[in-house]
Amino acid sequence: MNKEDRFYIIGVDGGASKTRGILFTDQGETIASIIDKGSNLSVDAEIAASRICNIINNLCSVADISTDYVDAIGLGLAGSSTQDGRDMVFGKLDNIKLSQRTIIMNDAEAAFILGCPGDFGILVTVGTGIICISRNSEGKSIRQAGEGHDQGDVGSGYWIGRQALLNLTLNETSVLGDQDLEEIMSVFLKHANDEEFQVAMEKLNESDDAVFIIAGLAESIIGLAEKGNEVALSIVQEATHAVSEYIIALTDELDYDESHIVLSGNGSIIRNDFFRKSLNDDLRFNFPDIKWTFSSISPAYGAGILAAKIHDVDIKVSDIVKGDALAPA
Repeated sequence: MNKEDRFYIIGVDGGASKTRGILFTDQGETIASIIDKGSNLSVDAEIAASRICNIINNLCSVADISTDYVDAIGLGLAGSSTQDGRDMVFGKLDNIKLSQRTIIMNDAEAAFILGCPGDFGILVTVGTGIICISRNSEGKSIRQAGEGHDQGDVGSGYWIGRQALLNLTLNETSVLGDQDLEEIMSVFLKHANDEEFQVAMEKLNESDDAVFIIAGLAESIIGLAEKGNEVALSIVQEATHAVSEYIIALTDELDYDESHIVLSGNGSIIRNDFFRKSLNDDLRFNFPDIKWTFSSISPAYGAGILAAKIHDVDIKVSDIVKGDALAPA
């Protein structure tokens, strides 16, 4: 506890596309918030570690407090199982004397504490990446997917964007005259801020932000699917079918035998109504009654709450909500 008798907590929600950092107190008061580019440890550990340290320093600067006043830091990061990445983060935090006050967890674990209070429920995270997690009757975490955006996970925002580009690459000579492919090409070139496909692809392949750019295509592709674009629709249907299989596999592990199911959603893609409707259609055979819930506050708070618990400081989510909590970015 610092000299002002306020317990300062920093929570970070770091995905492949963007990272949100929040500085708040044990009373639920939000003091500062910063959004930066992605901090997935499996993409570029050195850049991610530097970005995280910059976020922490900037949060303290905005709040006009010394980093010495920060009591607990929770980092919910994609790629958190990457040992070299974890070591890189702790090494940089050690330079500013904060490593001993920091815990690192998967970004989905941070979201789970908010979306599934009491450690009950199934969290379905679909953003740049994808992971479905729950806890069994013994309190053990179980999951499906979550291997990484580039490790075969099907159905994520990155996967949707990559499939769209693959369709363009394989059919480049026949794009003109095919309305569906022309629409996808137009979306990509606008997104890449270029006029020629080959030039845009070369720049993409050389870009440090390739993951962010590719994943950023997903919502536009889903929008085209909703409007009847057959190529985009087939991509979205394949994506939602994969997500439904992850969910069903998870319920099998849980021995879940109810006809109704409550799912907690997290991530920009799963918040899309059309994507979720397509997913529901795929799940209907197993679960005729499906209900979705969404946390109203950023998973960064979940990471901070877990870090505070290590210091025996329990923070009520209701206090955070009352204290003008920030919604998911």
